[in-house]
Amino acid sequence: MKNVTAFWYLCAIISIILDIYLAFSFFCSDDDHPVAIQQRTRNDKTLGYRLFGNVFAEVDVLKFLTFRTSFGGDLSSSTTHSFQYPTYENAENSLVNQYNQGSSSNYDYTWTNTFTFHKSFGKHDLKVVAGTEANRNGGSGEGGSRQGYFSFDPNYVSLSTGSATGQSNYGYNNAARSLFSYIGRADYAFNDKYLLSAVIRRDGSSAFVSQYGWFPAISAGWRISQEEFMKNMSWISDLKIRGGYGVLGNQTNISTANQFTQFSSAIGQSYYGIGGTNIVPGYYESFLGNPAAKWEKDINSNIGFDATLFHDMLSITVDYYRKDIQDLLVGAELPGTAGDPTAPAVNIGRMQNNGIDASVTGNFKINHDMKINATLSFTTYNNKILKVNTDANYFDDDFGRRVGVNLVRNQVGNPVGEFFGYKVVGFWNSQAEIDAANAKAQKATGDPNAVYETDIGLGRFKYADVNGDGIITDADRTFLGNPNPKFSTGLNLGFTYKNFDFNIFLYGVFGNKIWNNVNYWRDFYSSYETAKSYTALYDSWTPQHMNAKAPIQELNSYFSTNATANSYFIENGSYLRAKNTVIGYTFAPAMLKKAGIQKLRIYVSAANLFTITGYSGLDPELPGNSTTDFGVDEGTYPSSRTFLIGVNLSL
Repeated sequence: MKNVTAFWYLCAIISIILDIYLAFSFFCSDDDHPVAIQQRTRNDKTLGYRLFGNVFAEVDVLKFLTFRTSFGGDLSSSTTHSFQYPTYENAENSLVNQYNQGSSSNYDYTWTNTFTFHKSFGKHDLKVVAGTEANRNGGSGEGGSRQGYFSFDPNYVSLSTGSATGQSNYGYNNAARSLFSYIGRADYAFNDKYLLSAVIRRDGSSAFVSQYGWFPAISAGWRISQEEFMKNMSWISDLKIRGGYGVLGNQTNISTANQFTQFSSAIGQSYYGIGGTNIVPGYYESFLGNPAAKWEKDINSNIGFDATLFHDMLSITVDYYRKDIQDLLVGAELPGTAGDPTAPAVNIGRMQNNGIDASVTGNFKINHDMKINATLSFTTYNNKILKVNTDANYFDDDFGRRVGVNLVRNQVGNPVGEFFGYKVVGFWNSQAEIDAANAKAQKATGDPNAVYETDIGLGRFKYADVNGDGIITDADRTFLGNPNPKFSTGLNLGFTYKNFDFNIFLYGVFGNKIWNNVNYWRDFYSSYETAKSYTALYDSWTPQHMNAKAPIQELNSYFSTNATANSYFIENGSYLRAKNTVIGYTFAPAMLKKAGIQKLRIYVSAANLFTITGYSGLDPELPGNSTTDFGVDEGTYPSSRTFLIGVNLSL
């Protein structure tokens, strides 16, 4: 009994120590405590309403001519309110209390009218569609906030209470976005062997001053298995060769207001002292309009074949694809002389994607009790920027990071979104090594005060002298890694044995790099003074541990540590993941008949059962946000591993 009592006392002591440790770790970090988050947001509410649907009417004008009109829309509105409590448990506490309230409403509708001509005569089959389509969407919203509440009781807090300071309000009315299109399509087949399809669209968008553009497409196919010379090849069930070429217009990268220069008013930027101490409101240029923007054109072409072999046992699809993007719409940087307006989207250049897209499906019956089916897909991806409409033949992007310079360079001849910065080749391990490098820099530059590297110091990063001039400058920045994968693959494997069934879907991405921005916060004391990583604590440079991963831990940020983009943040992003896994058992009908059950199956499924990767972050599968903002890990919440037990029952 004494041993049992001692055991429970020990457990209680361990529990108290853990509670103190967790409380201390949250207090010393910059994270809100999860229990505090739950409590502070328990009264925050968002209430939304949505009405959507579609109606259509169709009439046969003639035996071979049909008219169809269709109207679909979506109406939505929402109200929201939330309260921001003061925080006490983290390193950057905020003592502000603030109530926020707002509402919004949005609409989106599409109206389509088409005539369809369809007629077969002999071995010929012809279908022609012509019509128009109109789309319009927009929205508006308003809201406000107030600070300085002496009571946080939700029954008291509203926009009418609180202090006289800290009041703000907002309102917006999104300019309606409209798209009107003329559509024409023709499909022709001869003897079900020769297939031809052509499409022409004329699209007009309110996002452009020059609103309309023509976008044609054509595709052709030859079902070669129907030819006489293929009749004796019984192992070929179906074989079709096909190809296509088309132009698509893209306007999703641009807002309706992009064409207009806009002005705003703010105390810090446009209020002026005129006539003594009087403050006069004024306006500043907040957005620089670009009326010259035009449709981005995606020119797609492909050639490939579809084959079904061995009496449907094996199916193969292979395509070579190529996509040329002309007049790429991107919000490029503005020169410093432009002031501080938001940059508009401009047609900045051209880029090209190409690769091979293939899949193989097999269905195999091993014996009466065992069957296997599998689909293997494989896609390669090559991207290259062909043209940039700037004198430098590139444009940069930094995504608002804190490394001091742009971490992405989009340059002619390279893929879009490639990481750019200084290449780390080691650490400065001795003063003699530093003195020798500085002497070399002084000799190369003729400057007796020159240093090889800004902020050079023991335990800091040593950067590669890419251009060989004996000194580290901006010219030594180089391409560090491509976030675009070289190829991706998937395997869907199914197996049945008697009443058991098993299925697993494996998906993998290979050859891509990730900018692990989480390392900026965890591995450098100067960028985040609390809650350090294992690497920072046990694998950073010291005079006794020079073969380290991270540089020396210091109070301040330096060019030679975390104050600029460098290869320390680059990691291999390849991975293989079991996306879905299911194992089940179906009971024999004879066992169920007496109970009046037609079918009974029990199963267990798992999502993201395992991931094989060398990436040190939480999840190598990152979301992509835009043409250039992808491959950067800012602490993405990992894909959850879930398990499900289920029953399928039919009576």
